[in-house]
Amino acid sequence: MQRYQAGSCTPAESELVENWYRQLAETNDWDWGEGEKDIMQHIIEARILEQTNDSPTVIRTRPYLLSRATWWAAASVFFIGTFSYFFFFKDSSKPAQIAKVLRNDVPAPQSNRAMITLANGQKIYLDSVGNEALATQGNVKVVKLKGGEIAYQQSAGDEISALQYNTLSNPRGSNVINMFLADGSKIWLNAGTTVTYPVAFVGNERIVSVTGEAYFEVAHDASKPFIVNYKFMRVEVLGTHFNINAFEDDDQDIKVTLLEGSVHINNEIGTRVLKPGQQALVYKEIRVMSDVDVSFVMAWKEGYFQFNNASLQSVLKQVSRWYDVDVVYEGSNQPRQFVGEMQKNLNLSEMLKILEKNKVHFRIEGKKLVVLPD
Repeated sequence: MQRYQAGSCTPAESELVENWYRQLAETNDWDWGEGEKDIMQHIIEARILEQTNDSPTVIRTRPYLLSRATWWAAASVFFIGTFSYFFFFKDSSKPAQIAKVLRNDVPAPQSNRAMITLANGQKIYLDSVGNEALATQGNVKVVKLKGGEIAYQQSAGDEISALQYNTLSNPRGSNVINMFLADGSKIWLNAGTTVTYPVAFVGNERIVSVTGEAYFEVAHDASKPFIVNYKFMRVEVLGTHFNINAFEDDDQDIKVTLLEGSVHINNEIGTRVLKPGQQALVYKEIRVMSDVDVSFVMAWKEGYFQFNNASLQSVLKQVSRWYDVDVVYEGSNQPRQFVGEMQKNLNLSEMLKILEKNKVHFRIEGKKLVVLPD
């Protein structure tokens, strides 16, 4: 709505706002005071006064509508299906109201179930330890901080002369976890993500490897470039902020999105350099997209699902990782695309109700999500 008021929406976004407004005007289903209603009417009617295009069916749902001071403080959530639009509100200042868990329901992750595998093979399950020193490897301590973050703290003494690697694994059905490396760099891991890294960086490079989705805030060190490896791809930076989406079970392109600084991306075909706001789609070749909505890319870190022209299969892969359920298709489903955000602290049944508004039907069988045919 703020972009619409400023005139910076894409044509597709403007069409969504205007179609939604037409439906509210027909049903008179307003949730705002008269003053706020008048402001919105003035903005929108000035732009669609001479438009006569037929609008698609609009369905307004209210299961997750939260109170808000004004509509200016609210964020809009759109889901585009084959025949329907869905509109929701979320208030960033208040948590979502989570319904009572049904017998066959699956709640959103309530804790973090990440695990560290040390260089000697020892495994540390982070949900079973308190805020304490977890291990010592040479002159580096592994500590769990009060906020739940993991920190590698290097002290004075004999430096590590040979690389020792640890692995942080954040399984499906686990909350996001973040970690400080020994050089001060910080990494956030989404559910279903694993990162392998040295206890302390030795030599003239800082090399880690990742599978899944991770956000990096790299501490600047011009003498030691920071390198992230994933299969055939190599991302090299000196100090910057970027996101990598590289799940092994996803048949889509690997996505590298830059927030600050610059990154060099290499694969078997060539090399590209990203600027802030750009996203690289990496497979056999490297394609660069400009003017990417970075807040949309980073929704997972802020507690939201994000869909950008996503297929039903792509949406349900995110669902599978977050709720730790196996998705089974009993038949075929017509193609659909979804755009928008949804709160991740909903029970699985609550999320499915939203998708079912677009004529997708499901059955929950324990840890199995069955997608019914159209």
